[in-house]
Amino acid sequence: MPACGGSPGSSPSTPAPSGSANPSGSAAPSGSAVASPGETGDPPVSRILTWLRIGPNGEGTPLWYDPLKDGDCGDEQLLSSRGQPIPRAGALLCEAATTNDDELWRQGEEALAAAPAPGSCWEEETVAGLQRLVEFHRRAPEAVPDLRVPEGTACPLVLEGLVSPLAPGLEGPEIPVSTCGGAPVFLQGNLEWMPPEGIRAVTVGATEVPVEQGNGSLFFRAPPSDVTGHVPVSVTDADWPVGGLAHLVYEVPATACPGPPTAGQGPTGTPAPAGTPAPAPTP
Repeated sequence: MPACGGSPGSSPSTPAPSGSANPSGSAAPSGSAVASPGETGDPPVSRILTWLRIGPNGEGTPLWYDPLKDGDCGDEQLLSSRGQPIPRAGALLCEAATTNDDELWRQGEEALAAAPAPGSCWEEETVAGLQRLVEFHRRAPEAVPDLRVPEGTACPLVLEGLVSPLAPGLEGPEIPVSTCGGAPVFLQGNLEWMPPEGIRAVTVGATEVPVEQGNGSLFFRAPPSDVTGHVPVSVTDADWPVGGLAHLVYEVPATACPGPPTAGQGPTGTPAPAGTPAPAPTP
């Protein structure tokens, strides 16, 4: 049975015949429409189909989610998950959209209708996308959907905590930092699984601070503070909404704050995350 995409090591699949629905096939021109299968004079049906949003892809993401999102119906992880109700419905409807086989559409719709309530944000996103696919097919049985990945993520992004190599052993929703500022502070949460260039800045109190990349993680430099105590931290410049709130707890250091670098002294290098030893200097 043809699949939306070839499984690893297989030869490229034969393109779907013109007029068949194919999640991974050639998309129709943006904004194009097809005639409704109903009575003459009915408004045309848009080919655009809102599909599945990105995960994010990280800890806890079902192995079948990305292949289904990408329309790779023959992927081993998707096929091996057919013992679970929701990925089973996804695999059947993915193949149905490739072949436009009436029996596969029937089996896929029945599997989707019989699936239990979603147990995760990935399953919730999948069920909604499959329902849209079924509705699209009912409106225009011979149309090829133009899949569109909507904005946002299937699972809400959340800033869950902070960690700094200058506060070893401490991490979570609040960590201590010096009022001198400059401490590298790493972000924790599923936002770490997103493309790093999409997380650009945090706001510490009333100060916006750029987010940097180092050692595969996202971090910012704590700004100096004239007062001690709790100061909120939130992500305020990103490609996706990021919830959650953490705090820096400013404390007066035991020694005076260091002065600015002297002439000829370069800036310090990118820090290593807490708990990760920095590389030893090369002899």
